Order: sequence, then C-alpha cells, then structure tokens
Amino acid sequence: MASRTKQKEEARARRLEQERARAEQTRRNRRLRMVGGVVLGAVIVVAIAIAVSSGGSSGGGSGLQTGTKSSQTVTQVNSLLSGIPQSGATLGNPNAKVTVDYYGDLECPICRDFTLNGGWPQLVANEVRQGKVKVVYRAFQTATPSPQTFQTQQIAALAAGKQDKFWNFMELFYHEQGTEDTSYVTESYLTSLAQQAGVNLSTWNTDRKDPALLAQVESDGQSGNSIGVQGTPTLVFFGPKGSTSPSAGVPSYSDLQSAISKVS
Repeated sequence: MASRTKQKEEARARRLEQERARAEQTRRNRRLRMVGGVVLGAVIVVAIAIAVSSGGSSGGGSGLQTGTKSSQTVTQVNSLLSGIPQSGATLGNPNAKVTVDYYGDLECPICRDFTLNGGWPQLVANEVRQGKVKVVYRAFQTATPSPQTFQTQQIAALAAGKQDKFWNFMELFYHEQGTEDTSYVTESYLTSLAQQAGVNLSTWNTDRKDPALLAQVESDGQSGNSIGVQGTPTLVFFGPKGSTSPSAGVPSYSDLQSAISKVS
C-alpha cells in the first residue's frame, strides 16, 4: 500500500499534468482564434474589393467606372456643366471678357488633379457659369506615350464636341483616367466614355473620321510650341489688359482668380 507521502506526490503529478494539458489547450484555442481572425479579415477585404469592383472601376488599370460609381460620376459632371454653353472645345459664353486657353493631355495625371481637385471646378461653377470667362481646350501631348494614341483620344473628344459634349467627355476622361503606361485607351474605353457623355454613337464614330479634327489637334500642338508650352496643364488667360499664366503646376481657385484680375 502506497504511503501517504507517495499518494500526495502522485496526486500533485496528476494536477501538474492536467494544468499543462489545460495550458496547451488554451494556447491551441488562442492560435485558432488568431488564425480565424486573419481568415475573417481576409474574407472581409476580398468582399470589400468585390463590392468596390462591382460598383466602381472595371479593373485592369483602365480606371473605367461601372455601376453606381459610374452613375454618380456622370451626375456630378452633368451638374457641373449643365446650362453652360458649349461649342466644340469651347466652354462658356462666346462673348466672355476673359478667355482661357487650357493646354492639356487627357492622359496627364497633373491635368486630372487640376480638373478634379484644383481650382477648375470652382472656376466653372462661378466665373464660367456667370459668363465672365470662357475656356478653350487645346490638345498638347506630354503624358500620352504614343502620338497615335494621343491623336485618337483627342479626336474622340472633339467628335463629342460636334454634339456639344466635348467637356462632358473631357471631364469623364479625367474622372476615369487609367494607370499610366498601361495602354488603357482602347476603342472600348473611348466608346464607354462617349456613352456616358450621352452622344449619339453612330454620329460620333462618323465624326471621328473628319480630317478637320486631326488638323485641329495638330494646330493646337503648333500653337503650344509657338508660345513655349513645356508641360500640362498650361493655362493662358487673355483679357483687355493682356495675358498671363498661373505659375502653380496645379493652380488653386485663388491662383485662377488672380490671373483673371490681372487681365480683366
């Protein structure tokens, strides 16, 4: 018969073994919860990405939007431009006191930043809408790698302009600009923008073949070279007191107001 001392030692050993087993089980459960949390987090991230994809960009670096995001962007662009006269690449009252030549490249990310986040929206909503300023967009290649692609995109915009939708097309292009150097400007991309802009596609496709539009693109480039345009966006303000250009790469609204004041 085992002594009392030995019984105590055996009982103590059993408790220690049970405690080690419980500790190991606790560690195992903790690891499982951590792994489960990581997996759940990954599932949530994937779900969010799918939701964003279905309601926003179509992916592939094109920047092209679909679904709810596309509808919101079209509404935003239409709200900005609605009621403002358009004629070809000119936006605003043809008799406005001040004219702005906007040298831009539709694939230029700095042009996108200016158009979406710089002083541009306020200029359109205020001075252009009030008839004080009109803007003429001039094609000037800086960011688009291929001259052929540059001509194609600009002609697509000018063809929309023959239906008084140039600025809708231009705004949508900047809102849905793709990743640089990804060759995202395809026929499908341009056609999708034209559809969003609300043009008659049959007429638009016919107008894209008009040699006068290519001539206009080439003329814009020559005009920019003649005045020493080095990058985009370049804005040149003309008025009764002469001409001036804001020095900021992405001009703020106050920069634009200052330029208007100098030439008015």
